[in-house]
Amino acid sequence: MKVGVIGLGTISRYFLDAIAADDAVTLAAVCDLDPARLAGFTGSGVATFTDARDLLDAGVVTAVVITLPNDLHAEVAHAALSRGIAVCCEKPLTVDPADARALARTAAEHAAVLFTAFHRRYNRNLLDLAAALPPRAQIARVTARYHENIGEHTGGEGWYLDPARCGGGCLIDNGPNALDAVRLLVGDLTLVDATIGDVRGGAEHCAELDLRAGEVPVRVELDWALPTGEVKDVRVDLRDGTSRTADLLAGHPGFKASLAHEYRGILTAFREAVEAGPGAPDPGPALVEVVAEAYRVARAKETRPRMRAKADADARMVALMFHSRDDRGMVLAPWESRCVPAGQVHELVTTADRPGRPGDRVDRVGFLGFAEFTAATVLQRGDEVWTATGRRIGTVAGFDECHFPNHYNVLVAADTVLTAADLDLRVGDAVRFRPGSG
Repeated sequence: MKVGVIGLGTISRYFLDAIAADDAVTLAAVCDLDPARLAGFTGSGVATFTDARDLLDAGVVTAVVITLPNDLHAEVAHAALSRGIAVCCEKPLTVDPADARALARTAAEHAAVLFTAFHRRYNRNLLDLAAALPPRAQIARVTARYHENIGEHTGGEGWYLDPARCGGGCLIDNGPNALDAVRLLVGDLTLVDATIGDVRGGAEHCAELDLRAGEVPVRVELDWALPTGEVKDVRVDLRDGTSRTADLLAGHPGFKASLAHEYRGILTAFREAVEAGPGAPDPGPALVEVVAEAYRVARAKETRPRMRAKADADARMVALMFHSRDDRGMVLAPWESRCVPAGQVHELVTTADRPGRPGDRVDRVGFLGFAEFTAATVLQRGDEVWTATGRRIGTVAGFDECHFPNHYNVLVAADTVLTAADLDLRVGDAVRFRPGSG
């Protein structure tokens, strides 16, 4: 098989090493925009190109490996497939699900092999875990972790942190490998929920996905923000209470050392797929769909983990109250948050009730008194309420409007009903509202 490698960035060297180790594969051509990267192939008999279409039209390859930035995958893969040239494309296959579906159609129309390079499915430790698993009915839960410091993995290529080129952040970069590793163990995945956070310049640095494989719940945790090092593992909890784990890095000391055997596995599987001809559909498009759906769900959420959404709010007690009741009859208002201009005064009321829906009755209450807010702020359900001495009173459960428009009753969910006397509050004491932790 005569192969061309399109894109000579960080990942290409693992493919080049794999090609050199496979006697059935010949490196026939390479392509990159940077002449300096091509210089190393001068005099080697390998054709060099700065335009992918020139390589595809030269007639020197029967297959190509695409290791370009994510936003270029679809265009170059389509050009190759439409010429009947087999394609092995780095994950994700594409950024847009519509492009992935179009590539699958093009591959079918031209009887060309389309193959997404999910390197973790060739990891020896993962394969050992897969071979040792009992039937899926005995699996209680699967958790995959893919944690690293992205700054250690880019190889100086800035496109990883450019959402316009990468398609996002850790979800689209590490997500496909983690998802495919789980899929290898338990089969096709359906998204249940997704969250992204620690967004920097539009690229999320953490993400959590909840999925199902049939009746098996799956959790995928992604992180680009470790201080250093990496964690890549999959744990399978069984219904008998035991667990089995594959540490994908174990036995491969050294930075990215596990990739050598994984990329050899990719190349072997790709070559065998080309030799066999078009057959089973490539899983790449399906995982592009899962990632896109995860972004749709996560981006619709108002909160972003590990991101400070608002400043602390300070208030000072201007009047104290010392009584409690168990029949107050307050009603939870529908508002998740309220804007508070500087200088407004509102009543702080603790409650041991747990109102959750608008209209819920609040009877068990203790009165702290009235607090003046020293600067404009937004109070929100879930905000933590603290005294100046560092005692956590509780969290904002919501608002009661029985005295509005004079003031709101700010309902503070506490473990027990508390009054100003219980907290030893004094007129002029500070109370701080901190954004909740999630």
